[in-house]
Amino acid sequence: MKATISLIKGDGIGVDVSEAAIFLAEKAMAKAGIPAPQIVEIAAGASYFAETGQDIQPDGEAAAGAADAIFLGAIGLPEIRHEDGTEISPHLRLRDRYQLYAGVRPVKAYPNAPMPLADLRAGKIDLVIIRESTEGLFYSAAVHGRSKIIDNAVCDETLRITRATSEKLHDFAFRFATKRKDKGHKGQLTCVDKANVFTSMVFFRQIFDEVGANYPDINKAYNYVDAAALDLIRSPWSADVMVMENMFGDILSDLAGGLVGGMGMAACGEIGDQIGLFQPAHGSAPDIMGQDKANPLAAILSAGLMLDYLAEKLDQPAYEDAAMILDAAIETGFALNRLRPMEFGGDMGTKAVTLALSSLMDGKLK
Repeated sequence: MKATISLIKGDGIGVDVSEAAIFLAEKAMAKAGIPAPQIVEIAAGASYFAETGQDIQPDGEAAAGAADAIFLGAIGLPEIRHEDGTEISPHLRLRDRYQLYAGVRPVKAYPNAPMPLADLRAGKIDLVIIRESTEGLFYSAAVHGRSKIIDNAVCDETLRITRATSEKLHDFAFRFATKRKDKGHKGQLTCVDKANVFTSMVFFRQIFDEVGANYPDINKAYNYVDAAALDLIRSPWSADVMVMENMFGDILSDLAGGLVGGMGMAACGEIGDQIGLFQPAHGSAPDIMGQDKANPLAAILSAGLMLDYLAEKLDQPAYEDAAMILDAAIETGFALNRLRPMEFGGDMGTKAVTLALSSLMDGKLK
């Protein structure tokens, strides 16, 4: 089945890394015998806002959701903001509109990539953070207009946890942990919260336990978010899958990304009941835009997540084969030291990394 992908290149390095990711995803699909997708490009972001006064093209949100998946490069430029100082963030509205509640953030160590932790076990890091992406503290994100400023003296913002969303989130997380267990991982899901302080987090944990009763083969664990931050530094190789509120996930996923090379390796999928959005978790890095210096691997890894998603959504296992082809090229490239991004102090820019992976898929680099 031919997939349709909405492509939002966005701002800064988002243009280059999204083009690299789509190029390699299409190549992996061809290797797996899948027809090239229909790409529907949608203009959005800070640059578009500067030109038009709108952060996404007319009917862009509806067009994005009409596809099988959305791929996003990066959004935002520091010098272009709304009058109140907040960032241009149409992607946050897409999360809200399409209820992309399950934010999947894989964190995996690769050979020859930077290892900030001295312990040799850091080379075995392979965990996934699942971040709720529509409510929590981000329910009051500026783009939604839900904050209350009172007499220029107080600002109230709401942290929202709902049963409907939390049940779907935890069910997704338990199913995700089950799939990983089937592939040889430990089959453990940790609920990360602050249930010792906040009633909302007690509620979040309660729903975790209720849903978890349906998954007796998955080991349930619990951790407060501050202790989880410590454990991600002290023994990240012990973690498997972790599920948490939106803001906690925003912070911990960046921390975890730093353990395996930085934001240039931080892939992200945001999945709802009808559609998924896939993007590198890094920003638009305007200081290196147009210089062929960006590390495209976070975007390419995100494209791999998108292929896995399409396999399930379209009930076409060949898309999973394509994802495995792409992942194998990355794994082999690092193992052979053929991937040396400038972000890591190497000598390869966006184009060189992309071409190396393309050659690896063709079996031309050994």
